[in-house]
Amino acid sequence: MIIKNLKVKFFLYNNLFPILSKINRLFSHKDSQILLYCNLSFRDNNRAVYEYLIDNGYNKKYRIIVSSSDYKKYLVDSPHNVEFVGPIKAILSFFRSKYVFYCIGKIPIEPAKDQTIIHMEHGMPFKDASEGQSKYSTKSQHYTYVMATGKCFIKPQARIYGVPESKIVIAGNPKCDPLYLPNPQYDFGEYKKIILWAPTFRKSVSMNMQDTTEEQPILPIVDIKDFQRLNSYLKELGVKIVVKLHPEQDLSKYDVVDMDHFILLSHQEFLRRGMDLYRFMKQCDAMITDYSSIFYDFLLLDRPIGFTEDDIDDYAGKRGFAMDPDKYRPGMRIRKYDDVCRFVKNLADDVDPYKEDRKEINALVNEDMEGNFSEKILKIMGIKM
Repeated sequence: MIIKNLKVKFFLYNNLFPILSKINRLFSHKDSQILLYCNLSFRDNNRAVYEYLIDNGYNKKYRIIVSSSDYKKYLVDSPHNVEFVGPIKAILSFFRSKYVFYCIGKIPIEPAKDQTIIHMEHGMPFKDASEGQSKYSTKSQHYTYVMATGKCFIKPQARIYGVPESKIVIAGNPKCDPLYLPNPQYDFGEYKKIILWAPTFRKSVSMNMQDTTEEQPILPIVDIKDFQRLNSYLKELGVKIVVKLHPEQDLSKYDVVDMDHFILLSHQEFLRRGMDLYRFMKQCDAMITDYSSIFYDFLLLDRPIGFTEDDIDDYAGKRGFAMDPDKYRPGMRIRKYDDVCRFVKNLADDVDPYKEDRKEINALVNEDMEGNFSEKILKIMGIKM
């Protein structure tokens, strides 16, 4: 559950939840009950694990409880033996669930001896922990396991989640399973190459966070007045850019004209079109991002990546980085509008100067490159059909 007021959060973490942890030890936790919990909307690794469970009939053997901020959307026509719940009922379900998966956030109750709890997060750390996460994650041991996709993440994950390094397990992100499926071919008309531009957020109202000192524009580097100019350049080269904005970014206050080669989609519009981000990534020939951890996942496809960094000093000072941004970004640095055009031209001409760099970093951040990550996570948790 998201508690925005840090004083209230401090009080609950140090007074209420320790009592609930003691109560939790009194319960017998059902071998046949799984809880998937996320502070925000139903997405990322939790959704991937859920879809694997349902697609493979695990709900015939296990009762599956799903908690997310948008749980009411799923109350109608949920599958057999599946229940979508809010945060209060999630706590009650925690007291009876043997297996608990966290994606974003957690229920800050310590596990009993007969519970197995894993935090998968929604991506490996590139940005440093937020103030709320780092300040309140080290008070208690809330996890049996914390996931990391490579050994290079063991120390930052242990620090961020306040666990000994022995609790870090190496596994691939379940949400990356669609990267191993056939191309979905979402319809964006005719093009020679297509680029996904996936910026991270700078400000989140729902999470009460501000990661830079400046207000966030729609996009870094490319000002709104240059959108039409970039659209024309892309059209000349037969390249399309699809900008998929972060779920925490609000597009409603901007007056954006529809364009045919430079396409901006809010998170809500992306979902309305029935698109899955990771299936769409499989369709894309390249990616542009900034400090989002999504590039770790895109490395599995071994395709060009460009990194915008117009506010890197401000971001480093306000939020900071868990990983060395000079070492762990194997791609072109994009600091101005002309760099965007150069990245696009390289892609159109099949010029790929960072291929060896990508191979080196991918081996560090993605030790398992074989797929079937949801299945492997269930094995780690001891969940069997």
